[in-house]
Amino acid sequence: MLDVGKIKTPASLAEKAYDVIKESLLQMDLTDPSVEERIDERGLAEQLGISRTPLREAINRLVLEGFLKVVPRKGIFVVKKSKKEIVDILLVRAALEGLAARLAAQYVTAKDIRQMKKIIEPFNSTKTVGSKSLKFSNVNVDFHEFVLNLSRCPVLIDLASNLFAHIHWIRTKAAGFHDRFKVAHSGHVAIIEALEKRDAQLAEERMRRHIEILAQYIDENVQFPAKGSMNELIPPS
Repeated sequence: MLDVGKIKTPASLAEKAYDVIKESLLQMDLTDPSVEERIDERGLAEQLGISRTPLREAINRLVLEGFLKVVPRKGIFVVKKSKKEIVDILLVRAALEGLAARLAAQYVTAKDIRQMKKIIEPFNSTKTVGSKSLKFSNVNVDFHEFVLNLSRCPVLIDLASNLFAHIHWIRTKAAGFHDRFKVAHSGHVAIIEALEKRDAQLAEERMRRHIEILAQYIDENVQFPAKGSMNELIPPS
């Protein structure tokens, strides 16, 4: 069952239920075989303290976004993507964020550069990185969203943001591997250097490579259930 609490009186129960459930889904460790895939609609309604009508509205929205799926006569299930799907999403994300970095090079200001450096500053010392995996993961998200917004391209921002939610949990998982810290942080530094030079091509290349390295790392090191299997882990390669 999802780890959620009762909803206090909001303007829209369906909207609030959507936010609470999605946040819970993003925090789930989908590599953990003990994580329950099936959602008990009645039990979830009781947990949230709402009727099943607004809950179903929220669930339908999450189904459309690809986070949940409804199996006739079986129930509602959390969607677990295969390793290949996650890697593919990251590769598409690399292309989109690479373009965002190219566009950002046209608009970035000295103030933006200072802000990006401030975002990653807590991890300039490798001694502090290893003990702050969750914080590093959050900083990583902030950094990528900052560059994405610098592109000033609403269509690109929307496309990348939609994909981002689906790989949020795997970014957090990967950040937990200490051997990822130095590589990821160095990538951030290199991207900032390219943007500071206003070198659009270099910024794009470095951003793409930065995310492609993560895709390769996931492919080679992270294990999680294949799509369609129930709690079945991909065997080590």
